[in-house]
Amino acid sequence: MTRLRQRFISFFLCSLTALLSAAAAPADSELPYLAHTRTVSITSPDKQNYITFDEAIFQHARADLGDLRFYTTQQTEVPYAIAERRGSSVSALSTVPILNKGTVGGNAQFVVDVGIPEYDNLHLDLSTRNFVAQAKLEGANDAAAKSWSDLGTFSLFDFSKEKLGSNSTVQLHTPSRFRYLRITIIGPVSAEDVKGASIANLQQEKASYIDLSAAPVARTDGKKTVFEWDTPEGVPLDRIHFAVDAAEVNFNRPVTLYCDKREIATRDISRIKLQRKGRKIDSEDLDLQLSGLHCAHYRLEISNGDDSALRSTSIHPQMLERRAYFDPHGESSLKLYYGDDKLDPPTYDYAKLFEVPEASQVAAAALSPDAKNPAFTGRPDERPWSEKHPAVLWIAMIVAIGLLGAWALKGFKP
Repeated sequence: MTRLRQRFISFFLCSLTALLSAAAAPADSELPYLAHTRTVSITSPDKQNYITFDEAIFQHARADLGDLRFYTTQQTEVPYAIAERRGSSVSALSTVPILNKGTVGGNAQFVVDVGIPEYDNLHLDLSTRNFVAQAKLEGANDAAAKSWSDLGTFSLFDFSKEKLGSNSTVQLHTPSRFRYLRITIIGPVSAEDVKGASIANLQQEKASYIDLSAAPVARTDGKKTVFEWDTPEGVPLDRIHFAVDAAEVNFNRPVTLYCDKREIATRDISRIKLQRKGRKIDSEDLDLQLSGLHCAHYRLEISNGDDSALRSTSIHPQMLERRAYFDPHGESSLKLYYGDDKLDPPTYDYAKLFEVPEASQVAAAALSPDAKNPAFTGRPDERPWSEKHPAVLWIAMIVAIGLLGAWALKGFKP
């Protein structure tokens, strides 16, 4: 009887252990776990294609977009690579030595030792205020060269008194590789006021942005123009473009952006069109650059000071254009799926070796509107069996304790 009792207890404990460690079996396909789907229509199946992400993808896909999957009609997975159309990329400004600083013909002149292979951006640290001047740039590979190449003449200004901002940055028309730059400042800037210089390489291909569907509502609040709007969860904000009446010139206004009541960014927007002492100034900066903000509510304030509000002003929240490139391998239609927080990001050789193709080598595919995946079931409950059925576990434990107790008492009987 004792041996039978031991066998029963051993069987019971083994069964209980198996139940506690049981979990749902994995599914053969991940498609039932992806909540949303789109049809991808391909007009050029013989070359690489791409789709442009819209707000619906960011709203329903995972934040890192790692749950996107392309499938053929035969349920074959199609590799892809994601690329952002950031366009311009700036290398950090590098401080460069100033050589031979002095006065030539009544103008400040100096040479900088560039120190990087290629550049197109020069920033000058000037202590002069309230001035208009021109910077003449020349290039050579020898600081003592007798002949220098003319790289152009550029406007510099500071309108601190008028509160219209300043500019002491020169953007070359084309990248340069000269070892030395000779700068002559024509205007009321003394050699002593030149405190430093920095150089950088700024690639000029423009970034591409897409207007968001948000419609900011404008109102006046004292000396401020205030815009407020909401954005669906997950949709990134990468830039705010200001559209200001073309008749509005010579302004410099501070703007402040709040994201869910937190101050995120403060900078100025400006448009300067002046002619001072025969020198023409034409400068405009009407974009607030951001970096993928994710907020539910935004508020933007333009500080007008004692001036009137800028006429016919509107703002355009935008996101950077993001694309998914893929090779359809002759298919005229694919299915795009997304919407699973637990799906691991894919690893494709295509993405590892991917390089953004030339425009002539790629075609744009069309996306149907966002829709629910009809095959969606959601992931099974992957919790341990004991967490899904705690009541059964307790009943089993009580029964086991009761049986063991009864056998124990029976064993003490004479």
